[in-house]
Amino acid sequence: MHAILRPFRLVGLAFGLLTTATYAQPFEGVVEFTKTTGPVVTSYKYYVKGDRIRIEEISARGEVQGIMLVDTRDKTVTAISPERKLYMDVPNMRLPKDVETTVQKTSEMKDMAGYKCEKWTVKSVAEDRLITYWVAADAFDFFVPLLETLNRKDEQAVFFLEIKENKGVFPMLGVEQKIDGAEVSRLEVSKVTKGAQKPVLFEIPAGFNKFERN
Repeated sequence: MHAILRPFRLVGLAFGLLTTATYAQPFEGVVEFTKTTGPVVTSYKYYVKGDRIRIEEISARGEVQGIMLVDTRDKTVTAISPERKLYMDVPNMRLPKDVETTVQKTSEMKDMAGYKCEKWTVKSVAEDRLITYWVAADAFDFFVPLLETLNRKDEQAVFFLEIKENKGVFPMLGVEQKIDGAEVSRLEVSKVTKGAQKPVLFEIPAGFNKFERN
């Protein structure tokens, strides 16, 4: 089991917010981003189609190391090991975490990944954290349900879910720092591509076997 889940050790996959706007169609396409924690940089891709999201972890050589299939309607997560041709259901066993935060919405703007992004900060003295989100609105309706389904303990995800008016938005950059300014992690989008996604991307590949716990 650990071998299958190991590729997802860094999938906190959290990001930001902005005032929700109304669009005719929810976002469908691909979001590419990196997560930096200390000297470790990991690349990810979100493939989004309605209530389904495929998360890929990409190696430095551009190979897919691990996959997660998330269904936000059914609240299910399936981990897939391409190398071992195995898949397994990922149980949601983490208890909710209460966090006391202070949110500041600024008027600062920055162009990132083809979007005009607004700066929001979230601070928690008790958790010794200050997270800065540069966020864009483009009917990213999948993001909040994704975080709720993944239910990670990652600070960027936890803080985001504490904030009101977080629907329909996505952060192009999220920087997690300690109160003294020391950087802990950074999530940065490199590319956003809109377009129809093939349903097969969100299915367990043929020939893969289910990993059963003993």
